[in-house]
Amino acid sequence: MLGAAAGARPAPFDVIVRSTASSCTSEVDGRKVTTDQLLRIARDKAKSGRRPLIVSDMADTPYRCVGGVIYALQVAGFKDIGFAAEPPPGRLPPHGF
Repeated sequence: MLGAAAGARPAPFDVIVRSTASSCTSEVDGRKVTTDQLLRIARDKAKSGRRPLIVSDMADTPYRCVGGVIYALQVAGFKDIGFAAEPPPGRLPPHGF
């Protein structure tokens, strides 16, 4: 068990994506963020080795919103991006920031 922690991968960080009638919103660590803020946060997380996990309810969120976040994360330096289209219970906070 001595070497078990050495190969452990850092936990992913969630990027929650939603949409309203007219716009897309992103949230990291419980805080709504702009695309510029997402880029800054993601660049720092990329340096730490953390992997992003996009969490969204695809029944209510257009792909254009998710696609914009994927693009921003790629610009920030990520090559491996996780996605949960049907997040487990409790993973997607209730509507209404």
